[in-house]
This record gives sequence, structure tokens and C-alpha cells, in this order.
Amino acid sequence: MINVVWLKRDFRVDDHAPLHHSQKCAEPTLFLYVIEPQYWQLDDTSARQFSFIAQAVLSYAKQLEKLGGFLCVRSGNVADILSKIHQKYPIKALFCHQETGNQWTYARDKAVYLWCKDKHVKIQEYRQQAVFRGRLNRDSWQTRANEWLDSESLPAPSQVRSVLSYHSGLHLLDHYPGNDSFAAKQMQQGSVDAANATLHSFFEQRINHYLFGISSPVKSVTSSSRLSPYLCYGVLSLKKVMQMACELQVDKRQRSGFLARLYWHSHFVQKLESEPRYETQAVNRSLVSMRESDFDEASFARWKLGQTGVPFVDACMRMLIQTGWINFRMRAMLVAYASYHLWLDWPKTAAYLASTFVDYEPGIHYPQVQMQSGTTGINPFRIYNPLMQGQKFDPKGEFIRRYIPELAHVPDSYIHMPWLYTGLKTDCYDRPKILPDEAARQAKLKISSYYKQHLNSAETKRVIKKHASRRGRSLKKTVPINIDKNQLSLF
Repeated sequence: MINVVWLKRDFRVDDHAPLHHSQKCAEPTLFLYVIEPQYWQLDDTSARQFSFIAQAVLSYAKQLEKLGGFLCVRSGNVADILSKIHQKYPIKALFCHQETGNQWTYARDKAVYLWCKDKHVKIQEYRQQAVFRGRLNRDSWQTRANEWLDSESLPAPSQVRSVLSYHSGLHLLDHYPGNDSFAAKQMQQGSVDAANATLHSFFEQRINHYLFGISSPVKSVTSSSRLSPYLCYGVLSLKKVMQMACELQVDKRQRSGFLARLYWHSHFVQKLESEPRYETQAVNRSLVSMRESDFDEASFARWKLGQTGVPFVDACMRMLIQTGWINFRMRAMLVAYASYHLWLDWPKTAAYLASTFVDYEPGIHYPQVQMQSGTTGINPFRIYNPLMQGQKFDPKGEFIRRYIPELAHVPDSYIHMPWLYTGLKTDCYDRPKILPDEAARQAKLKISSYYKQHLNSAETKRVIKKHASRRGRSLKKTVPINIDKNQLSLF
């Protein structure tokens, strides 16, 4: 008999509970990663994410080999692949991490667990975030999260007992099974070496500028930690990074700002874990139909391509398309501009944005999109003024010109509102269908009117009870609880 360590979003050997506990058993272990073609054909997945994961998996295989283990990569349905393995090597136990993914991975997990139950295979599942399954009283979440995040990180084993004596199926990672060609030319690399280099450069130097630059799409490229994809796919351990950050001898304000964002990471993932419908429907049921019948496909197409006619919005979208990353504040602005100025219902825009992010974390993404779109009923409207945002973070238009070269001829004084420039080459860059100020005014009227007519107070109380943070209960002394949640969680 054998045990199986099933890898999902956990490509590391240290602080890896499934790996650690599997080696306490007498049976040898098969280390398995499954490429799932159906998953890669969803609207919220993309080639850029697969490319990053492929790099992470190959890096993991090298780490595993140093411990005497070898990785098995297969493509297909996980339950079917486990059945084939079971026929050759009877499986005693399946070790894996808990995953809070989209509804597709949730259904996949249930199918795997049913297979295990049918075959009498024991499941050993471990958390790698402060996220708890089953019925949860939100009042107790922070205490439980604190206990888990303070618990000991697990060391990598010095040696593993592997079923295989060679890596099998790594060549499958060379072939993307999705339908898109949405690669990112300048994305971060997925190896553990790249992850550790990013971590060390941040802790040793870049953290000193953290809070001064995270709001700017230009400065955040270096001042942000840039750890999000490595935490998203488990190349780095969230718990270990947080514990390391607590020990840093740096400016307390910078350290606290970073720790706060690590803390809110699990807070938001817990929302999707507790209510999976966050992905597809307004979490506040009385707001489900707010934009349903009012979707302009042409506006959606322009927004996706970075061609809305508002330079700062378009430059942010084009940076995201090119690199697979942009800072959180600009992500929030892109969502808000789509939801308010263009009045686009959020599920489509959310799925598209998810596909652009190399660091797509469903548990952060969907709750944040709903917060920025006004569909929770418990958060204030955040209608960003894209002109003011641009003038604040890109006063001379250098960022705009980098990503919108067709505006290179526009003077600084007109770069944020080129429709006012009489010398604009109109055949290369269109003005917005509705100017931002007027679009914002119309959106405020629409959402205020809808709230007055439809917002249900009982439903709002339900959302607060189930999902709202509990003020006054800080995870750690170094973490300020009063930070604006709308500016958190994507590092």
C-alpha cells in the first residue's frame, strides 16, 4: 500500500503539513500533481497562471529530488487518475492541503472526497491559511486565526520515502491545456529561488519604503512586497512569512502595515469559504439584480483592452495585461470604474480580471470585487475619480505614456484629459463615451436609488453577522486593526 500527497496550491517542501505527516507513516509516498484541462478552460483562468504554476511545479520537483523523492505529474480528472493509481498501488491515505478556490475546484474536491469514501481511502487535510471549514461564528474567528498563525511552522524533512525513483510526466507541463493565449510577457517567475530572492530583498531593504509606495502603480513595483503569487500558489508559507515578519528589526510602522495585510489575507479568504456564492452572485441577496439588465458589451470590450478613453485607467489595464500584476489600489480603481462609470455587472468583469492576475486568489478576489462594486450592502461606495488618481500618482504622465504610446505627443497639462487637447490625433485614441465626472454622477444616482428601493435591512444584518470584521480584536500587537480594509490584502 502507498500514501498519496496531492499537490494543489502548495509547491514547497518546508511548512508543508501533508508532506510532513505523510512521512510519519510506514508506507511509501506518491507525490502527485494533476493538470486539469477543464479548470484551464474556465473564464477566470489563463495561460499566464499556468505558466507560473508550471515553473513552481518544476522547482518543487527539484526540491523534492534533493530529499530523495520524485514527482508524478498527470493530466485529466483527479478522481479518475487516483483510480488508476489505486489499481496498481492500493492507496491507504490521501494527504492534501485545504483549498478555498472557485466553485469548480470546490466541486472537484467534493468528487475526490466521495471517491476516497467509496474506496475507503483515509483523507488527511490540513490548512495553509487561517481559514476554517464548516459552521463558523465570526466572533471567534480572530482567536482561532491567531492560534493557528502562531503555531509552529513545520521544517522540511531531511529525507522522504517515495514510490517513484524518477520524475514522471514533467513534460506535460510544457503544454497548456486551455483555449486562451493570454500570456504575460513580463510576469514574475514561479521558482522557489525567485520566491526567496523576492522575500529577502523585501525584508532586507524594500520594506523600508513599503507604506510610502504601495498606492502608486509606479512605486509599488518595488515598494510592494511582490510576494502575492508565491503566497497564492504556496511556494512560500503564509504562516512562515508572517512569523518571519514579526521578528524583523525594521521601522514598526512599515512592519505593522505589512503584517496587517497578511492578516487580512485570511480574513477575506474566509468570506469565500463561508459563502461560496461570493463568486457568482451579490453576497447581499437584495442587491443581486442591481446591474443585471444593463450590460454594454462594447464598453466591456474597451475596458478589457485598456481603451476606455481615460488614460490613467487604460494605462493601468495595459500594465496588468503586460505584466500580470498591478498594485491593489489600481485593481480597486479598475473594478470601480467598470462597476460605476461603465455600470457593468461585476461577475463578467471579475472573471476577466481574475484571468489577468498571475496571483489570482479567489478568496481575496471575489469579496474585494463585491466590496468595490457596492454589492455587499455593508461597505461604503468607493467611486474612484480616475482623473484625480492619475494626477496624484502620475502628475507628468510618464506612466501613461509608457503604456499608451499613442499619447506621447500630448502635453503634460492635457495628458489626463486628452479630449481637451485640440492637437490630439483622434484616429489613435478615442475620448470616453461619457466623461468620468458625468458617469460618476449618474452612477451615484443609480446606486442610491436602487439601495433605497431594494436594500433589505435583515439581509444586511445577515451579511454583517457572517462576514464583517470584529473591531477591537487585533490579531497581534504589531497589527493595527483600524487600517482601511479597502486598501488591503494583495500586498
